[in-house]
Amino acid sequence: MSQLLISLLILLLLLASGFVVLIVLMQRTGQGGGMGAALGGGAAESAFGADTNDVLTKTTIYTIIVFFLLALVLFLLIQANSSEKLEAVDPILLSAPAAEATTTDAPEAVALAPVEAEVEVSTADDLFESNAEAVEAQTDAVDALPKP
Repeated sequence: MSQLLISLLILLLLLASGFVVLIVLMQRTGQGGGMGAALGGGAAESAFGADTNDVLTKTTIYTIIVFFLLALVLFLLIQANSSEKLEAVDPILLSAPAAEATTTDAPEAVALAPVEAEVEVSTADDLFESNAEAVEAQTDAVDALPKP
């Protein structure tokens, strides 16, 4: 259902963007005139009368608001749809297929040994000291380079 809704909203977004392009092209800019002037002139003015600029400006504003709202709704729907597809992966389960691969008759199956590493929790002072030692080592290495 969500894919159908997303497809429908994408179609509406494309139609709104095309309509915005046409509305903007119909507006007169300075002395030149818009698309209506290029195609025979006066088409928009004969349709809307003396308030042509006001009608086209308001239509442009409302259509762009609809465009941005559609884009926001599409973004939220696609984000929700993609987060539903994500699954949390347990690292222990990742090592289980590797253990099963060693029991198969396939010669190319290789078992990966599970990695057991201890994580050390460092304080800010420890990190500062290790960074200071690394900076000193790099400075010594740069000083040891031959001078031109």
